[in-house]
Amino acid sequence: MEKSSTPNRQLSMCDMISDDLSGMNNQDVPKSCVTHDICADKPKLANNFCTFLQWQKHNEELLSRSVQGHHQSNVVEYNVQRAINTLSGSADKSMSDSTNKIAGMTRNIDRWKAHMFQVIENMRNEIDLLILSKTKIQKAQTALRIICSISTECLERRSFRLETDLTLDPGQVELVKEKELITEIGNLFCRTLSQIKDQLNRNKNVKVRLEKNWSDKYQSFQIDTINLGLNIQTPIIMSHADVIKDSENTCLSVPEWESITKSLYEEAEQVLNESRQLRSIVDDVLKKSANRLRDQADTVDIALARFISDTQQIGQAIENDLKQVVQRLGDSENLIGDLIRVIMNLEKAKQTAETRLHNRLKRPGDENVKDNAQLSLISEVKNLSDQLNTLNYQLYCARTGHGGLQEARSLLEDDSRIKRKTLWIDSIRCQRIRAHYPSVNILLGR
Repeated sequence: MEKSSTPNRQLSMCDMISDDLSGMNNQDVPKSCVTHDICADKPKLANNFCTFLQWQKHNEELLSRSVQGHHQSNVVEYNVQRAINTLSGSADKSMSDSTNKIAGMTRNIDRWKAHMFQVIENMRNEIDLLILSKTKIQKAQTALRIICSISTECLERRSFRLETDLTLDPGQVELVKEKELITEIGNLFCRTLSQIKDQLNRNKNVKVRLEKNWSDKYQSFQIDTINLGLNIQTPIIMSHADVIKDSENTCLSVPEWESITKSLYEEAEQVLNESRQLRSIVDDVLKKSANRLRDQADTVDIALARFISDTQQIGQAIENDLKQVVQRLGDSENLIGDLIRVIMNLEKAKQTAETRLHNRLKRPGDENVKDNAQLSLISEVKNLSDQLNTLNYQLYCARTGHGGLQEARSLLEDDSRIKRKTLWIDSIRCQRIRAHYPSVNILLGR
């Protein structure tokens, strides 16, 4: 700043006015006072005027403050620019770091989401397969009830056999074993079906939890996907006052989150393995049960067929024997008739000889002699008596044999009736009803 060359010189108002007026162009200004001489008297200093030194000092202070302000403004501007650059870079780095971490967490969520989705699909398929196994068991139970009805019908019908044929033959023994086997397998089916229902409930509960977890991860993935697209130019960003406090109070740590997810995943895999093992057990139970029932049914059928064959052979032998007995009865009756006729003739002959002897005993005096005729009549009576005794004994024996034949005929007829009843029960009732025995495929629940 340039300083005045005559600092002690004071300019008068006239000089200042003259200088000012002299600088005017094309203006009509009088060069002398109009009414009075303003410079006639010496000017007086007012009390409120500052000194020139004060004025200079004031200007210097003002200019020094301006320079200081410029310097301070430059410093502030430098610091602000530096702070802007530093903080902007830090904010950009922080945002980039947060974006990378969100992206990493998003990838982690997406990875677990894919695992959960696969497990859910496996669980759905497993539930469908387990329901199919349940249906197989139920169908096998229906077939087992049919078998139970067949076996019970056979046992009840065979209880109507008569007398000696109501025996514990091999067919009856195998039917009793079949009934016991049916009861055993029925209890096994009930236990297996109960296990399937419990496993289905576990599968469905785990499936619900998996779906809830997958849904939560899907929402988190969508949220973080939106977060990845946010920046300072996004129009939907806004301030949230309590977000830090809420985040600190409600959020889990990543290890805890991953531990919970992994625990659920491992639990689901374990439940899947248990369900698969149960399905394998169900298939094994159905297969073994079907084979045991079918083998026992074949054993029963073979035993019944053999017993029927034996009964038929015995029945045929009885029929043949009965025919012979009937034939012998006829012959015996003819023989007895002949014996009776002979005995009657001999009786008449004896009576004739006895009458002759009786009449000859009436001869008088010495005429009553033991002549040859008398001796012949006596011998004839004795011979006829002996012959009659022999024939009567033979008649007794013939009648006794005839009675035995009649008794044998009655027994044979009764036994033949019993055998026909047994054959009707075993062949007509039991074998026909056992022809409806379920096949192996039906016993397997197919």
